[in-house]
Amino acid sequence: MPAVIAARGLVKRYGRVEALRNATFEVPEGVVAGLLGPNGSGKTTTIKILLGLLRRDGGEVEVLGLDPWAHEAEVRRRVGALHENPAYPLGERVRSLLSHLARVKGCRGDVDRVLRLTGLSEYAEARVRALSRGYLQRLGLAIALLCEPELLLLDEPTAHLDPGARLEILRLIRTLREELGATVLISSHIIPELQEVCDYAIFIQSGVVVDHGSMEELARRHGVSASYRVEARRPRLVASRLVAEEFVEAVEVLDDYVVVRVKGGAHAQAEALLSRLAAEGLVEGYELRTASLAELYARVVAG
Repeated sequence: MPAVIAARGLVKRYGRVEALRNATFEVPEGVVAGLLGPNGSGKTTTIKILLGLLRRDGGEVEVLGLDPWAHEAEVRRRVGALHENPAYPLGERVRSLLSHLARVKGCRGDVDRVLRLTGLSEYAEARVRALSRGYLQRLGLAIALLCEPELLLLDEPTAHLDPGARLEILRLIRTLREELGATVLISSHIIPELQEVCDYAIFIQSGVVVDHGSMEELARRHGVSASYRVEARRPRLVASRLVAEEFVEAVEVLDDYVVVRVKGGAHAQAEALLSRLAAEGLVEGYELRTASLAELYARVVAG
């Protein structure tokens, strides 16, 4: 897949403080990528550089094939952004605010569609001050979706929300990705809740990108536990064969497929067994579906 974002040796300094140190990473087209690290690790600085809001002090970066500092206007037109602490005119009505911002961004923008996608249709005539924190984040997402962006950059989209509202926003992001097909980069320091959203991860610590890649690549590289989706003609028979293996942590039978969770470092054993079952005609196909994001984070960043 082509890279929507490509950063090589990225450096940013604030006086004597080096916020980014030789940061190198890519974000392929079509993924939901997590930019993951503790507070103060350089996540917001990275996003501002990607948007052309900050000038880098070293290295190279391309967003949609463009240098965001040299082509800020075009990058901002093609990229939707939700900043960590956005401010909105509290007396404005939701629909009129979206319509005004669409004109400012230079596109007509289907405001009704954006309202529907973000679950704001019934609040279209409400004033911004009447929205809860969770619905203010929905408004931020609606603004980011104006002009049908090719890339979404979401800086701490669940910050300051209660657990229920965080879950709603993450479900919404997943739905938007499925409906729009846009590439998404989410920065966050709250790792476990992104498990069901991200299929790509960039781990950053003290301004250094420690590792990046798809969840499959990272799981194999760092030997963390992972789940396989196994297509099977006889799911219960396949499950009984899998559960007998000591490297298998759990097996779940779901209609015509099986989900098997294997221990860290057991990917080769699991795939060898699944290949044998395929040769016997019991397994039609399999794929590594997800790795434990929290375990990866602990192994790559904290460990």
